[in-house]
Amino acid sequence: KVSRSSVREAIRSLELQGLVVTKRGSGTFINTEDLDSVVALLASTLSSGPGSPDTLDDIFEVRHVLEPQISAMAALRASPEEIEGMDQILEDQERQIADGQTGVDADTAFHFSLATATHNAALIKVVSAVEDILRRSRNQALQTPGRPLRSLASHRRILESIKNGDSEGARRSMDHHLAVVEPAEISSIQSSAINAQPEG
Repeated sequence: KVSRSSVREAIRSLELQGLVVTKRGSGTFINTEDLDSVVALLASTLSSGPGSPDTLDDIFEVRHVLEPQISAMAALRASPEEIEGMDQILEDQERQIADGQTGVDADTAFHFSLATATHNAALIKVVSAVEDILRRSRNQALQTPGRPLRSLASHRRILESIKNGDSEGARRSMDHHLAVVEPAEISSIQSSAINAQPEG
């Protein structure tokens, strides 16, 4: 019960966003050649409008979904040069903390280097698209006294697992890291949700 003109307008809008391509004589198809348009739309949708993730608990849920798997993949795929780069980033983080900063710049760089080490172009684009949102969660979480040093220590555990090629260890270390840096009220909410789930 939709008019043809409405369908044409909808398809035209999708074309302008780069999400579909129209081939004369064949029809309209989802654009599988260019991930950038899809990622840009994802970033725009996440960062604005109704239902945008304005609360830290939403943002940390995203991190719990994405980052342990990213770390596991990085442990299997990171090159020696990438690992050396991660070492350098953690040295930068240590210096930033020693200077009285939260270390959020190096923190963000470390997490993005993990995504890069997956060598998965689509995953890197997704992480890049949501980086501003994830950075906000890190910056707020690191305001608590003592938390920047705990974050650095758990980063080192993650990197040690990656150096050893220990995929499962990297996944567990990232899970632990997120629990260490997230605000206490979010940890309690997530623990309550897990405990409330039926067994089996």
